[in-house]
Amino acid sequence: MKSAFYKILTLLLINFYPWMNSANAAGWHYYDPDCPISLNEKSMKFVAMQPKKNIDRVCDALSDIGPTVIVLDASDNDLRDMTWDIRILSQDDSQKDQDVVCRLPPQKYRNGMVNFDCEFKKPNNYALLATLTSDDGKKTYIGQHNFSVGLVTTNEFYVYTAFFICLLGALGIAFFRWRQKRRIF
Repeated sequence: MKSAFYKILTLLLINFYPWMNSANAAGWHYYDPDCPISLNEKSMKFVAMQPKKNIDRVCDALSDIGPTVIVLDASDNDLRDMTWDIRILSQDDSQKDQDVVCRLPPQKYRNGMVNFDCEFKKPNNYALLATLTSDDGKKTYIGQHNFSVGLVTTNEFYVYTAFFICLLGALGIAFFRWRQKRRIF
């Protein structure tokens, strides 16, 4: 009886272990430091990190609330000469107006990069809104990047569901074996 259980457990681990490693390396948390924000025909890069909790760089889903470092990088020289107005808005469905969670004062970032701290106090969907304007006001680029903080992502939901199904299957097999063992005629 024990050998069958261990065989099943070994098969499960052998089959799922490589998948789990590749998911961690390539992306449950979207480990991609080049997450683009479209600004009409131009773009900039977005990365968020929570260094007090882990070292993952994420694009779309921060695993927990709390202090977060957000990095924006624009390699285009035209964007470096513009005034950047950066806001992070809460996208709460119950409110019509979006709350400003963090805002950088409008200014130029000549090196094309800015990093800033933002404190997320509740799990929610958020949007980073970047408005870049030229000095004469003739050129304006607007971009938005949506991300979530502290919410269960679709991939995590599937992993939890698969684990629950495997657990139910193992319990079912154990119960079936236990019932067969008790039937002595």
